[in-house]
Amino acid sequence: MTSEEYIRLYQKYIDGKCNTEEVKRLFDYEDSFQLIDAHETREDIVLKTRISDRINKEIAKKRSFKLWYKYAAAAIIITAISALLLLKRDRGGTIAQPKLAVQINKPALEQIDTTIPTLTLSDGTTIPINEMKEKMLSEQGGVEIRKINNGELSYHASKQLIGSSRLLNKISIPKGNTYKITLSDGTKVWLNAASSLRYPSHFNGEERLVELTGEAYFEVAKNEKMPFKVKARNTEVRVLGTHFNISSYAEDGPIKTVLLEGSVQLSYLGNQKLLKPGYQAVTEGDAGGIVLQEANTLQALSWKNGYFLFKENSIVEVMNQIARWYKVKVVYEDRVEGKLFGGIYDKSKTLDELLKGLELTGLVKFKIEEGTSADERRVIVMD
Repeated sequence: MTSEEYIRLYQKYIDGKCNTEEVKRLFDYEDSFQLIDAHETREDIVLKTRISDRINKEIAKKRSFKLWYKYAAAAIIITAISALLLLKRDRGGTIAQPKLAVQINKPALEQIDTTIPTLTLSDGTTIPINEMKEKMLSEQGGVEIRKINNGELSYHASKQLIGSSRLLNKISIPKGNTYKITLSDGTKVWLNAASSLRYPSHFNGEERLVELTGEAYFEVAKNEKMPFKVKARNTEVRVLGTHFNISSYAEDGPIKTVLLEGSVQLSYLGNQKLLKPGYQAVTEGDAGGIVLQEANTLQALSWKNGYFLFKENSIVEVMNQIARWYKVKVVYEDRVEGKLFGGIYDKSKTLDELLKGLELTGLVKFKIEEGTSADERRVIVMD
């Protein structure tokens, strides 16, 4: 069973939809590995012990097995899946690459004012993408913009455009959405919530340059004569044809570039480094520092595959992701520094369900304050 299959089966188990054979497969597989080994940190072990204690208390308090089962399973998934996925890499094992989603994902939330992705053309015209009709939407100097495959955009440029002037477009993805677009050279881009990409309607000259705000996953079409470059704040990523993810949210601090295959050259404030597959580059500081480290590719791409995956993430890092997906403001009522979280959570769950899962760790508590609109909802984080 691959890691991805295990995640899907465990989520099905939590939802109470597993048949007898699937439950047996799940627990037989769990019995084949140990959750605690020499590679786990002291914080991991303390957190698991705390969760185990809380589960035992729930058993004592709840007479209804079904009610306890739901909460206990949610707590178990916080530790069991993160241990399986993340410790296997430490043991030298190979983590299966996640299957890439191609559809637009939206959170299954009640009473949420979901803003839709928009396309801004070179003349300044802004078009809500969901209001566009299928097939050809616009034509800019010989470049066709089409809406295909469940709503995604695709650019098609004719060969006669080579050497002609470029028209810049911009796609903006609000909180609570992800989106896929295919550029005129065949490069595929998945954009995360609260992100935007500025790009030419077609590429010419010596390079293919795009500008990113937020986070995106790229599958770059190979063209050795015209390198593909992504600018994200003070960082530039140069590739010929490869798959990689860039996270450049200002509120998250450092820019992180994770490479899945191919090769990447990073430039940051005058410094340059090469990145190899399975590693990430972290760029931060005024000195132009680029730190290379082994990456968890499953965690890096979890956003586009429909779930949150945390491993020793601070509460601020966790809540930044939650705020972008569920369109809420986060307020910290108490000091919660130094508390680290791990686990996997389905992004289709409601905000209330996700926060209850986090509360089972015993590290923090949450209170949701509803506003007059979705954008005014607040999550209060308490010790």
